Amino acid sequence: MALFRARRAAGLIAAAAVAGTVALAQSQAPDPPVSPPPQQPTFRSGVDSVSVDVLVTDKQGRPVTDLTAQDFEIREDGKPQTIEAFRFVQIDDGFTDNAARSIVSLEDQAREAAREDNRVLVIFLDDYHTRLENSMVVRERLAQFVTGLTPHDLVAVTVPLMPAASLTFSRNHDETAAAIMNFVGRKYDYRPKNRIEEQYAYEPPETQERLRNQWTMSGLLALSSYMGGLRDGRKSLLFVSEGMSSIIPAGVRTMGYSGLPGAPVGAPDPEGRAATQQYFSSVELMTDLERVFRTASRSNTAIYTLDPRGLAVSEFSVADSVTQTMDRQMLQQTTDQLRSIAEETDGRPIVGRNDYAPALTQMVRDGSTYYLMAYTSSAAPRDGRFHQIQVRVKRKDVDVRARKGYWAISAEEADRVLGPPKPPVPEAITDALNALGNEDGSRRGAPNVWLGAARGTSEKPAVTLAWETGDAPGVEPVDRVDHLQVVATSASGQVVFSGAVDRNAQADRPAGQTVFDAAPGALHLRIESLNANNRRLDVSDTTFDVPDFTATTAQVTNPFVYRGRTARDIAQVRAAAAPLATPGRSFARAERMLLRFDAYGPGGVLPAVTARLLNQNGDALAALPAPAHTTGNTFEIDLALGPFPPGSYLIEITATAPDSTVKRVVAFRVTG
Repeated sequence: MALFRARRAAGLIAAAAVAGTVALAQSQAPDPPVSPPPQQPTFRSGVDSVSVDVLVTDKQGRPVTDLTAQDFEIREDGKPQTIEAFRFVQIDDGFTDNAARSIVSLEDQAREAAREDNRVLVIFLDDYHTRLENSMVVRERLAQFVTGLTPHDLVAVTVPLMPAASLTFSRNHDETAAAIMNFVGRKYDYRPKNRIEEQYAYEPPETQERLRNQWTMSGLLALSSYMGGLRDGRKSLLFVSEGMSSIIPAGVRTMGYSGLPGAPVGAPDPEGRAATQQYFSSVELMTDLERVFRTASRSNTAIYTLDPRGLAVSEFSVADSVTQTMDRQMLQQTTDQLRSIAEETDGRPIVGRNDYAPALTQMVRDGSTYYLMAYTSSAAPRDGRFHQIQVRVKRKDVDVRARKGYWAISAEEADRVLGPPKPPVPEAITDALNALGNEDGSRRGAPNVWLGAARGTSEKPAVTLAWETGDAPGVEPVDRVDHLQVVATSASGQVVFSGAVDRNAQADRPAGQTVFDAAPGALHLRIESLNANNRRLDVSDTTFDVPDFTATTAQVTNPFVYRGRTARDIAQVRAAAAPLATPGRSFARAERMLLRFDAYGPGGVLPAVTARLLNQNGDALAALPAPAHTTGNTFEIDLALGPFPPGSYLIEITATAPDSTVKRVVAFRVTG
């Protein structure tokens, strides 16, 4: 696939505002020598090994520090278990050489995060589910809290769309506090801030809210998994959010969607049906969050939830025309949700309080003094179910805090872990997924561009260049791409195309397309993005390999991809003489995707064409219906995306001729 971004920004724009501020650069003074970590018992990592961290305090809340393995008793589903590894973890916040070491590389970060004499904390700022005014308050207090941490605290800041692999942990707490001060809540504000959001700016608020829920939960899931790879010991994730809901009550004032600031959304609800919908929505969200609970449990990550609303008596303000019943129900259910997230992951809920400091201090204390132990489950369950853990201390007058249990792996998961290693992912699949990743995070002024080729009316192939941006209403005209200026040059230096690719007046967003002939071989393109006043917004260079369609083997062209919301939209695409291709590869589940491509066989023989759906590892998920043969050498695949869970997928197209077979893969993403 020749999908690319004209220029990729450094990470998602929403994440860059925070992550870019948390620099890894530290003092330029030479680092002190690395002290080897003290010898500790080895914790087994088998599929049946279960790690448990236990907090033990006396009646005054002080940690109990003199226990041994013989003082503990662990039961799984009521059955005694043998403790095979045991150690006491206590972090001394005094100055040490290790605490002074700079983190200037990923290797430094991995080494320091693995040390048990460091605390690991990730602060997840859920701007999608925090009101602006509440974010102003909570960021001040969080920044103050962070500046009071010690060099033994490794802290990273993230937001929903930021990839977990992009986390940068730092000991520079002043810089981390400055990053937190960039936190701006956007609850019910649907004005797009990055490329992904721009693609769905035309969706109704209810759809966008469901997408935001999915992005937030995906972020929690990815973070929990990522943190599990840092070390065995306890890790903390501070989730700053007012809770999620899939419905928007009538009368809520939103920003961005309607084009009128503060315009209310929703219809009157005299029968109170919205309250019932909110209840079932809450149940559905908790079911989806179960995956987060499982992953956090397996990775020994405790999620602490901080509600920026504080001691709230109302979810909505006087500016919203929401009924008291709905207001009260949404406040209760979102608060309960935050409590459940914390309690199910061995964290603590920080809800219903205006003073966060004592609870945040307790979070640090929880990660400073604890017992870490492991056992191999005698039952070795393979049922994918939750199994209770009971920890008891053989001493009077102590309080014991440990996670309630763990989620066992399923039989299928065990087969994947214990089975023979899989072959490497084919390069074609890796390339397709990498191109898909390049969609994320590009800034305004850098349009999405796609290039494809097919047999033309002349001897040369016909090259199609399509572009689009996600700019929504409200974007200033001076920042909106109006057209492209393209110069395409062959490997010999011949200019094969030079001119403007204007915006299509019929498109519902800035987009355009052009077709020109080019000889087979490398084609260099220089692409300038211009606004309506011909002011340059962006410029980039790329290379496209034009196929040779005179080859004597089977061939499949790079598929044109079209987007539609209904079957009628797809019918209109089919009826158009030259429909606009969709460069983007991210789709909502409510959409349909039409792929159109040509398949050629030697001697003019039409090859047999099949298609199947693959996952990110190249494993087959399902055989797709045979691509429909329309006219000449053209085939189509019409795919409704409603049944697809959110994630990345590939379509593998295979063309088989008498003496040759060729495959082509197309990657796409379903967002929710």
